[in-house]
Amino acid sequence: MIQLVQSGALLIGTLAGAITDAKSGYIYDWITVPMILFGALISIFFGQWNNLLVGAAVFAALYISYWLGKIGGGDVKIFTAIALLNPFNNYGFFFGAAFFAAMSSIVFYSVYYTLKYSKKGVDFEENKEGIVQAILLGIFLAAYFVAAIKFGLFGKTVVFMLGFPLFCGLIFFALQKGIKKNFFRKKVPLKNLEEDEIISTEGNSEKILKIFMVKGVMKKGVIGEKEIAKLKKMKIKNIYVLRGLPPFGPFIFAGVAIALLAPDFFTLLSA
Repeated sequence: MIQLVQSGALLIGTLAGAITDAKSGYIYDWITVPMILFGALISIFFGQWNNLLVGAAVFAALYISYWLGKIGGGDVKIFTAIALLNPFNNYGFFFGAAFFAAMSSIVFYSVYYTLKYSKKGVDFEENKEGIVQAILLGIFLAAYFVAAIKFGLFGKTVVFMLGFPLFCGLIFFALQKGIKKNFFRKKVPLKNLEEDEIISTEGNSEKILKIFMVKGVMKKGVIGEKEIAKLKKMKIKNIYVLRGLPPFGPFIFAGVAIALLAPDFFTLLSA
């Protein structure tokens, strides 16, 4: 019975998150916080300690990605909720849901934005560095997969399940500079900054970027109150941010739905 309750809460919560993320670009706290609290209470009451451990680990790991500006705060919370509401109290379900969500979003958005960018006209010179890096990474991954098959680390099914999305991701990686410039990079007055804005590494002066760096390395991607105060002190009026980033919520919902139907997803892959 408790598995049905957890499954229902997961489907309803992630569906709500998918809808709000697709419409507004946000997965709101009124969706994620009740899921987290409900999941934590159930896990404690029924002794689902794996869920609590995975939930804490997921929150800690993803918060670092949020801090660096790689994912949204709503994504951190909803993945934490998924870990806590795991109806199977194991590791496979969560990683299956996360895997399918990540791989399907990589394929979809890589194809979508590559085609969209192609229609506008790809500037190969602008993307030269990214293209070279993608080729080198592609060679390394190809060599790794060939070696993995040869030494029996995993089968051809796993190679396809991982290789195809990663290949699509490499195309996006190669052209990301131009894609960000054409579709996501916006010049915004400092007074009009919204919650959890992500700094653009392109377009902004070195003076601005230094606020987000430690010893020359970007350590933070999200613009918080502390950074805004420094920018105001420097009398910066406008700043380039990344806006309109593609929603991840619909793919999280799809990942959860597939994982509920095939909770032994990782086991099937290794067969």
